[in-house]
Amino acid sequence: MVKDINITIENKLVMEKRDMNVYHHFSRSAHMISHNSSVTLPLKQAFEDDYVHISVVSGPGQLENKTVLNLPSWIDFEFSAVGNVTVIHSGDRIVIKIPPGPPVWQLKMTRSSSTAAQAEDWVTIGDDRLEFR
Repeated sequence: MVKDINITIENKLVMEKRDMNVYHHFSRSAHMISHNSSVTLPLKQAFEDDYVHISVVSGPGQLENKTVLNLPSWIDFEFSAVGNVTVIHSGDRIVIKIPPGPPVWQLKMTRSSSTAAQAEDWVTIGDDRLEFR
């Protein structure tokens, strides 16, 4: 049984070059990741009171294109947003598409105790005009 899963959060918001706040609850660490950067965190199980919280830093102007969040299908999450959001679950990934506008969304990810025994996975947040992973 895998104790932690190393999860890499990637910022691919190229068009607007927004930063992202990433908070890891278990370590009480906060990270600001810029365009084309990433951070890898060990995600423990939810019963250990661990989660990762992601939000986009507000900047001048509105986001001009849809934002796409690409998540592992095994993750449990709470997502809050303003506007029409599309959630697609297909195979081993979950894709969330957020319409253009202000970056007013937040994502809280947890790992259930029934998670498969992989050792690492990834989350990509980027502009829908790009092909990523």
